[in-house]
Amino acid sequence: MNIAEMVDEKLVSFGFEAGTKDDVLKGLGKMMYDAGKVEDLNQYINGLYEREAEFSTGIGNGIAIPHCKSDCVREAAFTLVKLNNPVEWETLDGRPVDYVIMLAAPNTSDNVHLKMLSRLAANLMDDDFREGLKSAGSIEEIKTLFSAKKEEN
Repeated sequence: MNIAEMVDEKLVSFGFEAGTKDDVLKGLGKMMYDAGKVEDLNQYINGLYEREAEFSTGIGNGIAIPHCKSDCVREAAFTLVKLNNPVEWETLDGRPVDYVIMLAAPNTSDNVHLKMLSRLAANLMDDDFREGLKSAGSIEEIKTLFSAKKEEN
C-alpha cells in the first residue's frame, strides 16, 4: 500500500476552521463526501460517531485518527487536516488535537482500513515524520514525507 499515491489534494487542508470535535467530524465527513469518496454523508458521519463511542481516536501528540468502515464508502481514502485552533478530543495524553487524519474504508473483507491505520500509526510513531507532517505546507511536502517513509520500510 503506497500512502503517498493515496494523498488527494481535495482531502488536504492546512488551515481548517473548527471549534469542537463535532465540527471536525462533520466538516471532514463533508470533505470526504464532496470529494466523491463517500456516497451517503449522514451514514458516514454516523459511522464515525459509532466508532468514537467505542474508543476515542485521539492518539496523542495533538493527533486524532477518526475512521469508519462502511458500505457508503466508495473507495479507501484519508484526509490530512491541520486545524487552525486545537480542539478537545479525549486523547491518550490528555492534550487537545490540532491535526486530524480521517480514514474512510469500504466495507470489504480485505480490511484495507486496518492496513491504512497500521501504516499511518507506524509512521506517526516517528517523531521526525510526525512533526514534518504537522508542519508541512504543501501537498508535495506531504507526498515526499510518505514516500521517504515507504523507502525506509
